[in-house]
Amino acid sequence: MKKQKLFCILVAALAAVMLLTACGNGVADTPVVAADAVTDGNVTAPEGSGSERTFVDVVDFYGNVVTVVQNPTTVAIFDFGILDMLYNIGFENTGIETLIVPTMSTLPDSLAWFRDGGDENTTVVTGGTLFYIDWDILDFVNPELVVLGVRSFGMNAAEERLSPDAALEFQHDTFARYQNTAFMWLTIDARNANLTRDMRANAYSLAQIFPGIGELLFSEIEEIEAEFAAIREVTTASGMEAAFIMMLDPATMTVFLDNSRFGFLFDEFGFAPLTLDLEAWTDQHGFAIQSEFLLENNPDVIFLLDRTDPDTGLGAATDNFMNDAIIQRTNAFINGHIYSGLPMPDWYTIVGGFGSARRMIQDVNRFVDHFLESAKN
Repeated sequence: MKKQKLFCILVAALAAVMLLTACGNGVADTPVVAADAVTDGNVTAPEGSGSERTFVDVVDFYGNVVTVVQNPTTVAIFDFGILDMLYNIGFENTGIETLIVPTMSTLPDSLAWFRDGGDENTTVVTGGTLFYIDWDILDFVNPELVVLGVRSFGMNAAEERLSPDAALEFQHDTFARYQNTAFMWLTIDARNANLTRDMRANAYSLAQIFPGIGELLFSEIEEIEAEFAAIREVTTASGMEAAFIMMLDPATMTVFLDNSRFGFLFDEFGFAPLTLDLEAWTDQHGFAIQSEFLLENNPDVIFLLDRTDPDTGLGAATDNFMNDAIIQRTNAFINGHIYSGLPMPDWYTIVGGFGSARRMIQDVNRFVDHFLESAKN
C-alpha cells in the first residue's frame, strides 16, 4: 500500500509540476577541497519543538559542517559508493522509508535491490541521474537529507554537460529551493583517490546520521583495511611497477598512474608506479597511449579495464590487447601479470562502497596468488 500511495502521489505531482513555483533566499558555500579528517558531531535537540528528533553537525567530504536530523526516513542518495556501503551492511538497518536514487533502470547488478524498487519497508524512486538532481521528484518527496556525489550538478535535464559556472548556479538554485533539506557531499576523490581514508570518513559521517549502524560500518572498514594491508605487504616487497590501462574501445586505450582516480592501485594496494614525469600524469580521465608506450616503459604488472562490456570488463578490446605483438614483448605479458576482467562498476562507478572494495581486493589477489606461487618455484 505504501508503494502504491507514493506512486499515485508522484504521478499527480508530475502532472501538476508546471503550475508550481518555488522560492528561496539562501545558498550554501561551494565546496572546493576535501577534508582530511572528520570531527565529532554536535548533537542537539530542536528548541521548543516538543519533538524527540535530534540534529547532529556532520563534516562532509569537502569540509562543510552540515546540520542533519538523525535517523532521517526520507533520503536521496546520488553516489553509488554510498548506496553500496549501506546495502552491504543491511539497508534495512538505516530505517529509511523513502529513498531517491539516480536512474534506477541503469543501476549495476550489485545494486539491483535499489533497481528493483526496494521492499515493503523502503520505497525506492528515481530522482535524476548521477549528474542531474530532478527538482520534480524532490518537490513532492521532500527529502530530509540529500547525499551528493562528485558528479552531482554536472548536467542538465537534457543530459548536456554544464560549464563550471552553470553547474555552480544549478547547485545554488537547488540549495535555495530546498532550505529545509540538508545537502551534503559524501563521496571519494575522483582525481587523486585516497580510498580507505575517504571510505572511513564517509562511514563516520553516516554513523553520526544513523547511530544504529556505526558498529556495522566500522567493522566492514576495519576488515577491508586489513585486507588492503595484507596485499600491500606482498606488492611492496615485490617491487613491481604497475600500470592501469582502460580500453575505451577496441582501438583506443588510456593509461592511469598515481595521482589519478586509480591512484589507490599504488597508494592503497602498494604497487610501484612507472617512473615518469608525474607532473604530466594527473588527468582523471587518463592519457591516450599506443602499444609502443607500454613496451618502452615496460611495466611488470598491468591491470586492464575493458569498457566493451562494462559488467565483465572483457571484450574485443581485451582480445586485441593480448594479441598485440608489441604487448607480448612486455614483462607483464611474458610473466603472466596482465589482469583483465575488471568489472567497470566496481572499479569506476561504485568506488567507495564495501562491495566494490571487496571485488577490487579479489582482483588484486589474483596477482598476489600468482606472485607467491611463482616465488615457491
